[in-house]
Amino acid sequence: MVDRRKYNRYKIYLKGKAATKRGYSFPVEILDLSIEGAKLRTDKDIFVDKGEIIYLSMQWKSSIKVESEIRWIEQEKFNNQFGVKFIKMSLQDREIFYSYISDYVLSQASDIYFR
Repeated sequence: MVDRRKYNRYKIYLKGKAATKRGYSFPVEILDLSIEGAKLRTDKDIFVDKGEIIYLSMQWKSSIKVESEIRWIEQEKFNNQFGVKFIKMSLQDREIFYSYISDYVLSQASDIYFR
């Protein structure tokens, strides 16, 4: 399988909430993150399909809201994982999000870069 991502993914753990256009909402854990998308997990049964649009609220230092498209779903016995691509974010949330990602990446960098 070829990885076609344009941006690096960073392992992280954040809490969030997802909602569908039909009004169904459920808690999620954000397991990895990039500028263009994320991997999410929930222990709830999810009633979403690949290609569906969901609204995601990530709880980082502040709440960041983003409209996302479901790209893949893996359903397991006790949890479900799925990947989303970010498709719409307010300018204010985008600036905050980019700042948080930059801070996170720098905090994870090895000391060798700063010698």
